[in-house]
Amino acid sequence: MDAKHPIPLTIITGFLGAGKTTLLNRILSANHGLRIAVLVNDFGAVNIDSQLVVNVEGETYSLSNGCICCTIRDDLVKAVRDALNRPESPEAIIIETSGVSDPLEVALTLRAVNAVTIDSILTVIDAEQIETLQRENAVLAMNQVGMADIVILNKVDLADADTLQRARQYIKRVIPNSRVIETTHCDVPLPLILNVGMFDAVRLAAREASAIHVHEAGHEHDHPHADHAAVFSTWTWQDNRPVSLKALKRAVEQLSPDIYRVKGTLYLADKPDTPAILQVVGRRVTLSEGDTWGGRPPHNELVFIASAGGLDATALQSRLESCLAENAPHSEVERLTNAALEWLRKLRTSG
Repeated sequence: MDAKHPIPLTIITGFLGAGKTTLLNRILSANHGLRIAVLVNDFGAVNIDSQLVVNVEGETYSLSNGCICCTIRDDLVKAVRDALNRPESPEAIIIETSGVSDPLEVALTLRAVNAVTIDSILTVIDAEQIETLQRENAVLAMNQVGMADIVILNKVDLADADTLQRARQYIKRVIPNSRVIETTHCDVPLPLILNVGMFDAVRLAAREASAIHVHEAGHEHDHPHADHAAVFSTWTWQDNRPVSLKALKRAVEQLSPDIYRVKGTLYLADKPDTPAILQVVGRRVTLSEGDTWGGRPPHNELVFIASAGGLDATALQSRLESCLAENAPHSEVERLTNAALEWLRKLRTSG
């Protein structure tokens, strides 16, 4: 595809847990008849229906509805160009940005690819969550909304009437002229968000990108950017042993409020034949049944995202290992006994 006939590209953004991956899952399973390339950061979180998969090439899935889905590693421009160079060039490209990224940074980066044109920036908002964000998170979310051509106000079923009205007013304050679509589970007709030609280049030229950085817990970064708009910490837990659901629920309930987001796949001893999908957004926790393991051995893989310094990787590792079925208490009495012994150990140490 040359610059005379560029392929439309949609950027999907939104704060952690807003519903971006839910929207991508809908696109990947829809019978839309388009060849769409979907590029995502968190590839493992996308639940690709195994019945749709017709071919797998490395980390790229080709689906029977014309979609391809692959992960973005370090080079966004390369990922887009790889999609364009496939034997059957896509008719549209969708990029899901990280929940802690500035969509303007993505848009500016894509100016290097002449064969695509930005069709729209689509921002997904959690109707119940948006007013609870504070400090740097609130600034980041406002940047994401401020760059939107289309806003999907999602999870309206979880918000009461007053909360929903405040979310609507928030959008109007930040970006008065954007199109707003209210949804539950991001159930939106695709013609309303794809190939709509609504990108506002004037806003792109009017605002500088924020320096948003996400660092692995324990990673020391030394680079010249001193004016970060926001810095987040992330940590990943992986293990191939089954987990006790009861112990896991207890561990999730005790997570620090500095942890904004947890998402990933679980290998439950209670139901080992299918993966469980864990989603934690603030204090909201959902656990759903996945499709199949897709030929991979059962495993646990959870990604934690928190404020800067808000992750204690050693403590999390210990807590999650205690949730493994082989380590989890087999009765409430055993759990209370273990808790008492741990308290006594700490008491002796502090004494």
